[in-house]
This record gives sequence, structure tokens and C-alpha cells, in this order.
Amino acid sequence: MTSTEENAVRAQCRRCTEEIKQAMKVKPKPNWDLVVPPILKKHHEKVKPMGVSLLEFVVKIGRLNGRFGVES
Repeated sequence: MTSTEENAVRAQCRRCTEEIKQAMKVKPKPNWDLVVPPILKKHHEKVKPMGVSLLEFVVKIGRLNGRFGVES
């Protein structure tokens, strides 16, 4: 993957994260399993043509948010 494609994927990850955060701010707090998967799928469709799997997309989001690949 070129650096341009990598930057595009990371930008899409940031947009997805922002949308998830906005959706989860609603009171009363919605069920995570009902709200998040459609958002992930919507944003993944934009990077899917670059050869990024859904799992890889979710892992990149996690790494950007300090959830995966960080030593404790």
C-alpha cells in the first residue's frame, strides 16, 4: 500500500471514530452492538476497493485510538 493510500485509510478511520463517538453520546446510551457495526460497514465500503479487509480496518481504528498494539 502506498503512503497516499495509507493516509486515505487513516483519514477514513478518523471519520469513522468521530461518527461512532457522536452516536454513542446520545442519551440514553444506545446499545453498542446495534449502533457501531452499521457505521463500521459504511466507512469500510470507502476503503474496501484499496484491498483493506473489514478486520484490518477495525484493527487500524483500534491502533489509532491506542487500543491495540500498545504495550502496557
